Amino acid sequence: MPRTSTYEVVLDAGMFAPTQLQVTTVGRLGFQAGTRWVRDHVCSHRRLVSEHGVGLVLWAWQLEYEKPLRFHDADAVTIDVAAQVRGPRASQLEFETTLSGPAGVAVRTRAASVPLQLSGDSALSGTPATLPGSLVTAFHDDEVERTPYRSPVRALQAQFEREGELLASSTEDLPSFRIHRHHCEVADQWYWAESLGFAGGAREEFVRRHGTNIPELRDALSDGIRRIDATWLRTGQLWDLLQVRTTVHRHREGIAFVHALESADEDDRPYAIIVERT
Repeated sequence: MPRTSTYEVVLDAGMFAPTQLQVTTVGRLGFQAGTRWVRDHVCSHRRLVSEHGVGLVLWAWQLEYEKPLRFHDADAVTIDVAAQVRGPRASQLEFETTLSGPAGVAVRTRAASVPLQLSGDSALSGTPATLPGSLVTAFHDDEVERTPYRSPVRALQAQFEREGELLASSTEDLPSFRIHRHHCEVADQWYWAESLGFAGGAREEFVRRHGTNIPELRDALSDGIRRIDATWLRTGQLWDLLQVRTTVHRHREGIAFVHALESADEDDRPYAIIVERT
């Protein structure tokens, strides 16, 4: 049976929006959970970087809110996290995490990371690589999956365009965000969870702009988001200026926001694509 790490986190008001745990809070708690599992069962994140020369870059992430969990519902959550190596050549590391309150599992997340062989510089730069065999052997047989995880983001975009109804898209005066040090981790690269906040901020600005003409968009503020699927294509660096281009479709019973996080200073591929669904 795959191993899990289970522990409790005390909650505070700063972790919540009115309707649910904030998305960035869930991202941070999920990253901490994966770091804890690695420490408990393989080696610490610090040793992974400093002794093995291995970094992990998040490539794909999913969040699903299952049951309500508001500030007044609980003093703490129980976090359970499991991990597995994925891909025919151990090219991915995946973590599945649940956050549970008094009513049971409130939030589920899945995170797929790509290992890097670090160059040794202070920026922790590196190139994609397979997980070293010395680390793979620390995983049990049932913690190794030969098929790779595939992000659904591109397929979702195509599905919305094919099946959904376009409600609006942002084409000018895009919301912008500069990456400052409080958005970064130790190597002055953005901490990926902060980009979830950039997308959420763009959604709120979008609703402020279009909510009068499309009232149903306002539910995305009052009721919150049900699910997020995200993929990261490159890493934001300290002082980068980002802009967020948002497209919104009515799809089945809900609303789908697709946020492309782009550079405001250059014409290049997006940093990330984040899909939020009500």
